[in-house]
Amino acid sequence: MGDCMRIIKEEVLIANIKKIRETNDLILVVKDNAYGFGICYMVNLAKQLHLSKFAVKSVSEGIFVRSLYKEAMILVLGKIKKEDIENIKTFHLFPTINDYDDYLLIKKHKIPSHLAIDTGMNRFGMKNGYLAVINDRLVEAVYTHLYDDNIKPKIQFIEEISRKYSKPFHIGGSMAYGKTKGTLRAGRILYENTLYFYGQIVNIKDLEPKETVGYDGKYQATTKTKIGVCNVGYADGLALYYHGQVRIGKNFYSCVGKCCMDQCFILIDHQVHLWDEVEFFGKEISEDDFIKQNQMSKYEMFLRINRQNTGLYP
Repeated sequence: MGDCMRIIKEEVLIANIKKIRETNDLILVVKDNAYGFGICYMVNLAKQLHLSKFAVKSVSEGIFVRSLYKEAMILVLGKIKKEDIENIKTFHLFPTINDYDDYLLIKKHKIPSHLAIDTGMNRFGMKNGYLAVINDRLVEAVYTHLYDDNIKPKIQFIEEISRKYSKPFHIGGSMAYGKTKGTLRAGRILYENTLYFYGQIVNIKDLEPKETVGYDGKYQATTKTKIGVCNVGYADGLALYYHGQVRIGKNFYSCVGKCCMDQCFILIDHQVHLWDEVEFFGKEISEDDFIKQNQMSKYEMFLRINRQNTGLYP
């Protein structure tokens, strides 16, 4: 089967997108190489599903999306610079007004834009002064981003702003799904449960009592023990001390010791053989269980695993 790998479960990804589109218009967030899933892959999938609205982090990402999809609406979420203006015009990108200086720059060059309003995250967007900007015809939409559990007043606020000033709105943050009929900028929620991550047993060791495993000898056998060496390590997305469960065949086994860059260690029995497949999550083990054991967020998991593994598309 080859090296450790992740497989994108495309049917789940498509189902996630279709479910959101039943109730909401959708702007597909493809920043940071589409959370590691690949901008090329996600933009081409969007074409198949007749999705044409995208959000990116930077002008360079926007230019790349434009090269893949000429008719797309492409919103640049991050700050822009004077040097970006020519490319924004040439490639028909929508910049974000994040502060008054952005507005002056965009006004000077007569560029249609979206206005970001900061509802408390203190990352990007205007916290005040946006009323001096919002009536400008260059402002084609307003948006905000949800960042905590107190979402209802933030959604009501942006919806009221939209109605009062007759501007379309969109909301970022997966937690907004099901809470508004407005347009969603969706990232993480699209990608949930769409990966199958696995490796292989590449060696088997028999340990005597008191023998140790891995760097620093963090695991010590108390009885005669079988250890399966799996070709997945911290370079592939595991925490240094990943002690979660994996599935081999029909059985579940525990990881022990300290991970190496390219390997981890699994307590096994006689039912496990060389080159057996090792599931970390995706078929019988959920993403949530893996994340809990690996002590990371879903965002981290997507980026770390996708960054290292080229993967296969079904």
